[in-house]
Formats: sequence, C-alpha cells, structure tokens
Amino acid sequence: MSDTSDAVTTSPRRIGSPVGLYIGAALLAGVVAAVIGAAYLGQSLDALGLPDPGSATTWGLPLVRGIGTLAACIGIGGFLMSDLGTPPRKDGYLDVDGFRASRTGTWGMAAWAVCALLLIPLYLSDASAAPLSDTLKPDMWGTAISQVSTAGAMRWIAILAGLAAVLSLFSRKWIWQPVFLALSVISLVPIALEGHSASGGDHDYGVNSLLWHIVLGALWIGGLAALVAHAARRGPHLPELVKRYSWLAMVCIIGVTASGLINAAIRLSFSEWFTTDYGRVITLKAVLTVILAAFGWAHRRYIIPQLETAMDTKDAWWKRPFVRLAIVEVLIMAATVGVAISLSRIPPPVEFTADISPAELTLGFDLTEPFSVSAVFTHWRFDLIFGTVALLLQAVYLWAWRVLRKRGVEWPVSRVIWWTLGNLTLIFVTCSGLGLYSMAMFAPHMLQHMMLTMLIPVFWVLGGPMTLLLRALPPAGKNGIQGPREWLVVFINNPVSRFLTNPVVAAVQFVIGFYALYLSDMFEWMAQEHAGHVFMNIHFLISGYLFYWVAIGVDAAPRQLSPFMKLLMTLAAMAFHAWFGIAMMQMSEPLAEAYYLSLQLPFPVDLMEQQHTGGAIAWGLSEIPLVLVSIMHGAQWAKQDKKEQKRFDRKADRDGDAELEAYNAMLAGLKTGENSSQAEYYRAEYQGDEIQGFMHSDKAKREYRQKHRE
Repeated sequence: MSDTSDAVTTSPRRIGSPVGLYIGAALLAGVVAAVIGAAYLGQSLDALGLPDPGSATTWGLPLVRGIGTLAACIGIGGFLMSDLGTPPRKDGYLDVDGFRASRTGTWGMAAWAVCALLLIPLYLSDASAAPLSDTLKPDMWGTAISQVSTAGAMRWIAILAGLAAVLSLFSRKWIWQPVFLALSVISLVPIALEGHSASGGDHDYGVNSLLWHIVLGALWIGGLAALVAHAARRGPHLPELVKRYSWLAMVCIIGVTASGLINAAIRLSFSEWFTTDYGRVITLKAVLTVILAAFGWAHRRYIIPQLETAMDTKDAWWKRPFVRLAIVEVLIMAATVGVAISLSRIPPPVEFTADISPAELTLGFDLTEPFSVSAVFTHWRFDLIFGTVALLLQAVYLWAWRVLRKRGVEWPVSRVIWWTLGNLTLIFVTCSGLGLYSMAMFAPHMLQHMMLTMLIPVFWVLGGPMTLLLRALPPAGKNGIQGPREWLVVFINNPVSRFLTNPVVAAVQFVIGFYALYLSDMFEWMAQEHAGHVFMNIHFLISGYLFYWVAIGVDAAPRQLSPFMKLLMTLAAMAFHAWFGIAMMQMSEPLAEAYYLSLQLPFPVDLMEQQHTGGAIAWGLSEIPLVLVSIMHGAQWAKQDKKEQKRFDRKADRDGDAELEAYNAMLAGLKTGENSSQAEYYRAEYQGDEIQGFMHSDKAKREYRQKHRE
C-alpha cells in the first residue's frame, strides 16, 4: 500500500468527491421503487390472493432493492473505469485514478452484497405475509432460500458480489481488474432468472431479453457514474474517455430499448400500455429512457466538441458543462431504475390458460411433433443470447476486415469465409429445430453439443480473429489509455493463457467436461434450469475454442507447438472422446430421467434409445474433427515449408548465395582431405538428429566458429 499512498500524496490535483451523488442516486432509486410499489400494492395483493405483509416489508423491500441495484451499477462502473479508463503504472499496479475507481467498485459490490442479504428475509416476509421481525430470525433464512425462489437468487447475488468485493480489496494489479468486472456483471444474472420473466410461456425470451436489459443498463448507468467521479478527481484523458463512453452508451441504449420492448411484448399488448397499471408504469419507464437517449444525443452533439476547452476552466468540477449534464442524467437513470424495480411488485395483465403444456411451462415453447430432419429445418426460434452473440461477432469481424481493406492491408478471404461459417453454424445450432429439441431430448442435445464443441470452434480459429483485431484496432500509444487492443495482447500473453494452452491442459479440459458433466449428477441439475442450458453451451464453445486454438489456430498461441505435437494432442483427445461415446451407449439407466418425463411431450420418446443414439453420435462424430484437423495440419505444414523456402531464397538473393558457396567449398575440401572441422560443422548443423551430427554438434560448431574468427 505504500506505493499507492505515495502516489496519492504527491498528486497535485484538487480532488472532488462524488460520494454524495452516489448516495443520493441510490436513495432516489429506492424511494421511487417504494412509492410506486406501495401505490399499487393493494391491487397486486388482491390479484394474487395474498395478505398484506406489513408496512416494513411493503416499503423496505423495494427501497433496499433499489439502493442495492444502483450500488451494483456504481460498482460495475468503478471496475469498468479501472479496467479500461486508467493507464497502469510501469510496474503493473493501478495509478491513483485507477486505484480510486477500483475502490469505488469494491464498495459498490460490498453494498450490493449487503442489500442482497437483507432482501432474503424481506422476500420471505413478502411471500408468506409473516412480519419482518419474524423472518429476520437466522433460523428462518434457510426456509426463505429453499422455498422462495427470489430469496435463493439473492443468496447467489450476495455470494458473487461479496466475492468481487473481497478479492478486489486485496489486489491493486491492473491485470486483475477485468476479473472483478466480470464477477460484478455476473452478480446481476440471478435477477433475470426469477420474477415475471422466468415463468409462463415464452419465458426463454423473457429471461434472455431481461438478461441483456439488466447487463447493458448497468454498464450504461455505471459507466456514466464512473465518468462523473473521474471528472471530480480531475482525472486525465477525460475527453477521450467521454468519446469512448458515448459509443458504449449508444450500444447500451439500442440494446436496452430492444430488449425492453421484447420483454414487454411477452407480458402485454401495446394497447395495454395505457389501460393497465403494469402498462402505465412501463410507459413511464419508456418515457424516461427516451429522455436519457436525448441526453446522450446532447453529449455527442454539444458537450464532446467543447470538452477540451472546458477542461481548461478553473470552475469547480460540478460546474463544468459535462458534469452538470451528467449529474442530471445519473439522477434520471436512478429514477428509471426505481420505476423498473417497481414493476416486480405489480402483476402483469397476462391471461394464464389452463391448457398450457408442461413442455411450454418448462421450456417456454411447445414441441408438437417428433424430432426429424424436417423438424430441424422447419422450426425456428431465434436465441436471444447465442443468436445475438453470433451476429455481434460477425459484425465486429467484418468491421475489422473493412478497416484493413481501407488501409490497403491484405487479409485472406478464406479466413473471412471460415469465420462466417462458424457464426452461421452457431445460429443454426441454437436457433433452428436442433436448438429447440436439444432442450427436450438427449440425442439432439448431444448432436448440438458436438457441433458446439467440435465444429464451430474449428471454423472460428481458422478465421484468425485475434490477429485481425490486433491489426485493425488502434494502439494506445506510450501515454494513452489502454483499450481493447491492449487487453487482447494481455489475454494472449499472460500466465493463465500460457497454462491453458499447454498441450496437456488443453487436451484434458477439452475431454474432462464430457466425463464430469454426463457421468455425474451435474447434468441432472443443469438440464432442469434455463441457466444450466446456457452454461453448458458457453462451456462447450470455450472448451472447444481453447483446444483448437492450440491445435490448428491461425492466431499465435502463447505456446508454439510443432505440427507433430499438435497431431499427437488431437489423436489423444479424440480417443478419449470415442471412449466417452462408448461409455454412454453402455449405460443402463437414462440421464435426467425425471426431467425428461416431466415435459410430457405429445409423442413417444424412448429415453434409453435417445441416450444410446447420443452416445453413438459422440463416438461417430468425433472422427470428423480429426479428419478436418489432419487436413489443416497438412496444409499448415506445407505452408510453413513454403515460407521457409521463400525465406532462404531471399537470404540467398541478399548474400549472393553464400551458403551454397560455403557448401560447395566444403565438398571440395572433403575431396582433398582439408577443412575437416567445416565438414563436421555441416554434419552437426544439417544432420541434427543423425548419430554422427548429434555426437559432435556442439564441439564441431565451436571449432568451426573459432577457426572462422581466426
């Protein structure tokens, strides 16, 4: 801590504090949520047939959740600033601005964890109508977590947010900031998995759209709060940071608007926006979002162009044009958060029908015909997570390719085709009938699994995305602030990446996921949860990408292996995959039997046949990647030899083919019995693995170099 303290004491800047703004915004979010929630509580309780839990719960629950949600946004913004907004010192530690931003993230996550803990007894009181004084007793917390889904979600939030707070409290290394940022964002995920969005028909759309809505909203609010704090500290690079945030805000506004409209459309028709209580609150939220979008336009149109001049003024930090506008914007954002939270206290005007099938109730959609090739190509349902990710990955890649073309830099079209094939395959695997049936039947699930882990990553690594981005993204420069390019470099060159790209580690993590998931109780639990399906798909993609990045990747990996070692690693991994498929076919009991039976599909499904078919798919399809990898190894080997030949030709052109002349002179010396040391050197240099050269290589090289110097 001493180096940080020195940096703080030697800073000549006058430090302002946004703590008052943060506290005021958090209180505003909580109060707005409590006031709106209390206004509609009576109607909500009548609609749900629940008794009044008491004023302490009625006002306390939305108040605490509003304060906690705003604290989470502020914490995410703090880590976002320490990650991408403040250059580290030469020793890899955060500078004074980065340290303060990171500490904002720490305390924001700590407040979010405390609020989540307080919400556990509050949600038990709300669900059971028991007085809050009773549900605050420690022995009641276990009941709340096990019986109230929202209370269980709050437990996970407290764990994740608390972990981010504790870990960041003990680290000032710049390289750890993205880890804390990721943990902070993940702490928001349980919110999307409970409440109105996670129940009833189309809840897959509801959960996925709410997940985008929450994450993008937190980045939007937190990023602006972090900028206000940076301005209060009179931190450097503010104009550049505001320009970066402007692009982030634009993306967030588009995403928040689109996801909000999708989520609202699931629960009510457009006419009900103005005729129901739930709709009127959504209308208020939409109006506030439009106002915030207007603020963003004002920043881009008026504030950013004059920001450089405004930085030179002697006014107090809170009097500057950017800060004044940003403070008002933060307060409106806090009010919007409060309005959004109040929606969880108002039942939407959804007509629940008695004929909803068990499959639709569990999956969010219905399946009416058996799985077939025709069903795969005729049933489509866009996946808001993986379909959107595929489109975003394609857009970023094409942008980078266009940047290189504008500069006149060549980039192989074949790599563009490979990358496009990968993203199109991801859309097909998750959005076609294969993606739908994979959640309800084991054989389609295994087919999807194999394509996610053994086909899409092959296409991706052959596209060379990291090399393309490193060439397209602008460098920060000596005194600039780090950006995506610098973090991509850190991602490639760090101890964790070097460990993961070790051939043994890459092969083991590629294989072990199959055995750990399907030969334990883990699949039984994950198959029943929407989050479990999302997690499995993410794991398959990342695991496959790491393996094939080492095996055949175009991008340079932290560890460079010979083509022979790559082929050996691939052969070993494929053998274990084949054994896994055989093990699946020999199992006598079906996996996740209770879950599959609970779907009550309207067509017969033989669970053991599905499992045996899935094992056969795992066994048979594991050979296809091996063929692809072998072909690519041969092509890359030939390409490497061609490069080496061109390098030797260029060297010969430069030195007049001196190496060939030396070789001819050595042959002439052998004929006359002279130049024995030179001949010995040749054998050592060009017959490295032959016994004669191996035995005398070092000695021959030393003799030759000594004679050459003489």
